Amino acid sequence: MQQFRRVTIALPRDLWDSIKNTVPAGKRSGLVAQALENELRRRKRLEQFENLRQHQKIMFDKYGQLPASAADIEQMRQEHNDEQSGVR
Repeated sequence: MQQFRRVTIALPRDLWDSIKNTVPAGKRSGLVAQALENELRRRKRLEQFENLRQHQKIMFDKYGQLPASAADIEQMRQEHNDEQSGVR
C-alpha cells in the first residue's frame, strides 16, 4: 500500500490558476506528483550523463582515441591473437 504525505508548496499564482482551470479538483495532486517524478528522473539522467562524460574524459586521458568501428576492433583483436599465438 502506497503511503502519502501531505505537504504545503508555494506556486506562482498564474501557474496555480492554469492548473485549477485545466485539471479537475481530484486530479491535481496526481499532476503535481507526476511532474515532480518526471523532473527527478530528468535530473538523475543529467547527473548520470555528466558522470559518463567525466569517465570518458578519464579514459581518453589514459588511453587516447580508441577505434570506433567494429572492423577496427576486430582487426586489433586478430592482431593480438596472432601475436599471442606466435604467428606474427
